[in-house]
Amino acid sequence: MRILAIIIAFMIQGCASTDTQSKGAAFQMHEQPSNGKSIAYFFQPDMAGVNACLLVGVDDIHKGCIGYPGFVKVEIDPGTRKISFTPNALIKIANLSYEYNFEPNKVYYFEYQHFTSKAASEKAVESHYNMILGYHLGWVSLEEQEALSKLKNLKAWK
Repeated sequence: MRILAIIIAFMIQGCASTDTQSKGAAFQMHEQPSNGKSIAYFFQPDMAGVNACLLVGVDDIHKGCIGYPGFVKVEIDPGTRKISFTPNALIKIANLSYEYNFEPNKVYYFEYQHFTSKAASEKAVESHYNMILGYHLGWVSLEEQEALSKLKNLKAWK
């Protein structure tokens, strides 16, 4: 019975989706923001047992989808914006969101990471504890050089 409950929980969160990993274009060096906007790259590594895309929202408006593994590039108006992430599943339950102040003409890089301890998760912009996986997950703002070395192996969602 417990196994059935875990399977249902994964399906609700989108982990058992029929979607597959990112198949789009490989990451290319970013262009500079235009018209006073900001650019944000959201990316995540491969996560065992997960194969659905993660919908990215800005101020509750869908802006893209990140595959596993994969990235999405989002143009954002400057100012404090609500960033949200929702698994692309039949039942759409937002699993994490945060507010962030974006400056005009700046590029941002956010990586979804897992942490083995609560102390390690303190570097995250926002994190939460996943009871099923037994560790903290969260979004971390990275410096450009570190982000570019990780992004070079990723693809956009198709």
